[in-house]
Amino acid sequence: MQPGVDPEKPNRTQLYGQPQNLNQQIQQTQGVFPQQQIIILNPKFQPKFNFRYLSYAVFALGIIASITFLEFSEPGRLADDYWRFLSEASCCLSIILTFVFDAVFYKGKADWQATTGQSNTWSLTGMIFDIIFACIVIFFGFIWFTEAY
Repeated sequence: MQPGVDPEKPNRTQLYGQPQNLNQQIQQTQGVFPQQQIIILNPKFQPKFNFRYLSYAVFALGIIASITFLEFSEPGRLADDYWRFLSEASCCLSIILTFVFDAVFYKGKADWQATTGQSNTWSLTGMIFDIIFACIVIFFGFIWFTEAY
C-alpha cells in the first residue's frame, strides 16, 4: 500500500481515460511484436528425389551386370572377349555413376544446409571427394581400356 492512499477508495484516475487513445496504443503495439517462429531442433535432409538411393541402385546393377557378363565369357574366343569387355565396362561405369550421383546428393544437401543456416563444410567436402574419386576411376578406366584392347 502507498502512504496517503485510502484502501477503501479506488483511484479514479486509473479508471477514467480516453478510450480512443487506448485503442490506438493497442493497435500500435500489436505491430511491434514479431511473428511467432517455429524452430526445428534436429532437421533432417529429405529431398524429393534421393540421388543417394539411385547411386546404390546403379552400383548394385553394375556389379550384377559385370558378374553376369563375366560368366558368359570364356578365354580365347573372340566373341567372349566382347563379354569380358562389357563386364569390365559395366563395372567401371557403375562406379563412376555411383560417385557422380553421390556428389549430386551432397550438392543438394549442401544447398539445403546453407538455406537452413547450418554448416555445409562436410557436405561440400564429400562432394569434392566424390568428384575426385570419379575422375580417378575415369583415368584408370581410360588407361585400362586403351592398353587392354
